[in-house]
Amino acid sequence: MATNTSTHTHDLDAPAGLLGFLRSFHNRTILFRAGNWIFVTYGLLAGLAFVVGQTTAFWYHGVVGAKPVVVSPYYTFFLIPMVLMGARAASIMLEWRQLFKKPLQTLVKPGYMLHGGVFGGMLAAVGIANITGIGLLVLLDALGFCMTIGEAVCRLGCYVYGCCWGKPTETKFGVAYTSEHSKVVRCCPDLKGVKIHPAQLYALLAHLIQFSLFYLLLPYKVFDGMFAGLYLITHPIIRVIMERFRQDDRGKLIGPLTHTNLYSAIQVVLGIIAMSFGYAAGANLPVDMSYSWFGTLFHPQMGWYMLITFATAIFAYGVHYKKVGSWVHHRSEGMHSHVDEMSMGAAARAEGRDDA
Repeated sequence: MATNTSTHTHDLDAPAGLLGFLRSFHNRTILFRAGNWIFVTYGLLAGLAFVVGQTTAFWYHGVVGAKPVVVSPYYTFFLIPMVLMGARAASIMLEWRQLFKKPLQTLVKPGYMLHGGVFGGMLAAVGIANITGIGLLVLLDALGFCMTIGEAVCRLGCYVYGCCWGKPTETKFGVAYTSEHSKVVRCCPDLKGVKIHPAQLYALLAHLIQFSLFYLLLPYKVFDGMFAGLYLITHPIIRVIMERFRQDDRGKLIGPLTHTNLYSAIQVVLGIIAMSFGYAAGANLPVDMSYSWFGTLFHPQMGWYMLITFATAIFAYGVHYKKVGSWVHHRSEGMHSHVDEMSMGAAARAEGRDDA
């Protein structure tokens, strides 16, 4: 009979203190429990990622004089929900075969996919541009700029949750997941204790470099739409490189073509369109690098919106029920218990079986 006591599994031979905490951080999936509710560490880091990203978007608006105070409520109450819905929809499409077989179970299983969030955010930007009168390319530039740093922080959440995991490796950089709660162990039990590439940390480093390059280029912005295009083109390049180290299931479409391949191709096309339209339009808002990022974070009018975003992201990414990876338990109308990643075909595909 399962109990509510924490069953964290950490590296027993890890040193104590700060070094021990850092070495076993990837196995600290659960942050805390409250009765049957489980709050995972990923939720806290996702909340931080959303706040860092949103603050950076507001900061970019301030840098180019594009009314950050005016746009802030639309980000929180329109753009963020669109990002989450897009990310959720893309995750559901990873299980498109199961969606037809078991629609309700597929819909209530937890999961988000970043590409869907990108497309959802772009659609939201179109609406915000029409409402506020701020140029669409300016809004897309802000989103492209903020996604680089936001995704970098979010990959740390992936690292501690055990999703987006890497292939086995013998290099000194390898990490071993031993927590039974981590997604890699839940979906691929044979990888428990096996050294694998910390692909999430590789991605974190890549996106930090991406953000740094964008920041260095900002004073030399040539036209509005430049950073939107650069993000949409460089992000797929990073993903292609990261796929060499990743082993987690991405869901097949046709033959070797995966959802990631399709979404990345769409991003590149959209990036080329954004660059072309921006260059042709010739609009280029002036840049004022003296605008403060920390001043944006603690701005009395915008700070409340970021606090709401923080709480929303924690709830979306961090709250599970009775077991990590489950949103429901013992539902009526035919719902089975513990509807999670293992129940919808991901494990079968990871093992190369045809029953997925």
